[in-house]
Formats: sequence, structure tokens, C-alpha cells
Amino acid sequence: MTIRLYLVRHGETPMNAARQLQGITDAALTAKGRAAADRLGELLRPVPFAKVFTSDRGRTIETAHRIIAGHQPQPPLIQLSALREYYFGGLEGDSGNAVITRTIRQFGVAAAFRAWRGSERFAGLVRSIREADPTHQAEDLPDLIARAHQAFTQVIAQSPDNSDLLVVSHGMLLSALIYQLAPEDLPFMLLKNTSVTRVDITEKQWQVRGVNLTRERDILALRGSATSTAPDAASDQSPK
Repeated sequence: MTIRLYLVRHGETPMNAARQLQGITDAALTAKGRAAADRLGELLRPVPFAKVFTSDRGRTIETAHRIIAGHQPQPPLIQLSALREYYFGGLEGDSGNAVITRTIRQFGVAAAFRAWRGSERFAGLVRSIREADPTHQAEDLPDLIARAHQAFTQVIAQSPDNSDLLVVSHGMLLSALIYQLAPEDLPFMLLKNTSVTRVDITEKQWQVRGVNLTRERDILALRGSATSTAPDAASDQSPK
């Protein structure tokens, strides 16, 4: 079995532009987000996607439709609720900077930055968000990881062998997968809008080929090759 996953974070929304925590709240793409999705579609046009998977949020669906607009025949698009974004609870709509400030006030500068450094910084970030949520409804790390595992189990189960798959999802959900495979490759600010992360699956081995790619030359180096390796290259691992 060989499956090549092209993992894309959706295009920019007004809440992204305002640096608000969006979570499960939905929104359309901005003009910038639409243009970036169209540009990515041009770069990925030669990749023969067998299927496309998105969450059930409109911003991922619109991004996916724009990416595959030039593909003939059109690959089927499947919506999976498990691919939804992390739930920020009572913090949805808040400024991301405000959450950082609140965390520093609660735990102190040194403790906060220790939690956000190193290979475990994603886990520290999720814990900080959950502890900052006054409603105590924000998703915890084990639940997020379990949901990411569920989502990609569904993706693989519904896909043919030796195929290229497009998965358009959200920053935190995709970061949860990368955190399990190659935590040292996860950017400090997580994934950019319309960035591409490539993960290849051979039998039960998952290999990260590139993370958070936005430059044209890096994306072009990935497409259509089962053996290509992005500049940041990759470790072999399997999600837990």
C-alpha cells in the first residue's frame, strides 16, 4: 500500500486576518484566501488526486473546490466531521494574543515559555488553551489526537492503494497529526493558510516529506513523486 497525502490548511478567513481563534466557527474565505487557493490549485494541477477529503466547515470545502477546479476528471469530495478544527470552547472569537497574555499572567513568563518550547510545545499550547478557557469546554490533547487518528483512519479506509489524496482541514487538527509523526518539524506558529504538508504512507510506515510548504519551488518539488523529499525533510513514524 502506498498513499500520498497532500495536507492543506484552508485559505484565509476574516477571523484569521484579525488573528482571532476560529475553531468550529465557520466563515467564508477572504479575497486573499480565494486567490491563494486558486494559486495552489495551479501548482497542484498535475497531481492526479483520486479523492478529496475536507471537514464539514465551508472554508475547507471552498478551498478544496478551488484547488481542484482545473482537475479533469473531478475527484470526488468527501466531508468528514472528524477533520473539523480544534474546539476552543469559550475562547472562540477571542484574540490569540489575548490568550497568550492571559496565560502569562496566570502562570508567569518563564513557565509559559517553557511550555511552548521544544518538541512538546504543541502539547503545551493545547494545555495552555484549555486552562485559559473560562468555560472549561476547550478540547483537551488526548481527545484532539484521538479525533485526528479517527479522521485519517477514515481517509485511508476510503482510499485506493497507490493514490494521491488531497486533505483540506484546519491548522490545529493537521498540527495534531504532525505532532505525532515529527514534532520537531512543527513550526512554532503552526501551519500557514494554504500551506502544504506531504505525508507518505507505505504499509504501516508514515513518512513526512515536507511541512508547512508555501514556496512555489518547494510545492513543485513534491508533486507527482512518490520519492521526492522537501527541504525540511522527514522522519519515519506512525501515528499513535
